[in-house]
Amino acid sequence: MVDEHRPYRTRTSVLFAARAPKAVILRRGPRVHYQLILWNTARDTFEPGQWMRGNVRLADLSPSGDKLLYFAEQFYARRVARGPVGPYEPLRRSDWARPRRRNRKVPRYQRSSVSPGSRSPPRQVKGSWTAVSTPPYFSALAIWPSFGRWTGGGTFRADRDILLRESEDGLTPIENVPIPRSVRVRASLAHFQHRASAYAPSPTESAEHAELTQALLAAGLKWVDWINLREDMLFAGDGRVFRVRGWQSVPASGLLAAAATLADFRDATFQQMPAPDSAMQW
Repeated sequence: MVDEHRPYRTRTSVLFAARAPKAVILRRGPRVHYQLILWNTARDTFEPGQWMRGNVRLADLSPSGDKLLYFAEQFYARRVARGPVGPYEPLRRSDWARPRRRNRKVPRYQRSSVSPGSRSPPRQVKGSWTAVSTPPYFSALAIWPSFGRWTGGGTFRADRDILLRESEDGLTPIENVPIPRSVRVRASLAHFQHRASAYAPSPTESAEHAELTQALLAAGLKWVDWINLREDMLFAGDGRVFRVRGWQSVPASGLLAAAATLADFRDATFQQMPAPDSAMQW
């Protein structure tokens, strides 16, 4: 079910910084179009950022909120002509084919290069990778080509301490901006053994989250993407972000009515946006 006035569902996911009033929202729609949005949670201001076409999953946000780890896939498939099809009709696997262009131009930050002092050259980019960037921009400071979804993703142990879900042979990055010596990057698959792949689902939410989700759906939302319970209740659904102050004293059935709409991302459209110089610095 989608909004009768819109041809697709707008989805969002979010990461909150541990030690700063910042969050990063990943907006999806239509289909494989993603946008990053930087959220100042103290002022409730939103900075729209770059778009990417493919598959994207947020991995982790640094404690300060200044750097983002994400996992992405781009297979550069092309549509095989099979007669007239609506622009939002679901596609079958058989509707896609690999392009035959052998010399396809690859973005500069995905071109393999050996960093000084590297033990081995980086893997070749074959469609999936982990990247570190400055939100709300996808432009990578460094990327680590992954082995499909068997590797990929990671976490910040500190602002300048990155632990990748990678094997040792995938630790050499493709650098768009040289990684400073003060930034520590390590690889470990064992640390992420609870996740079978880079796209494994997040741990099951609590019973309280499930109850609140059902209450919001019963109150009129078609979809609930996420709920964050802090001093205020923050949640997203139907392409919008909401805040409920003093939510503990509000009956569950009245949460949606009491919620203030902070942002509406349903009508956002793709546009090219270069990353500023300030985003391409560690």
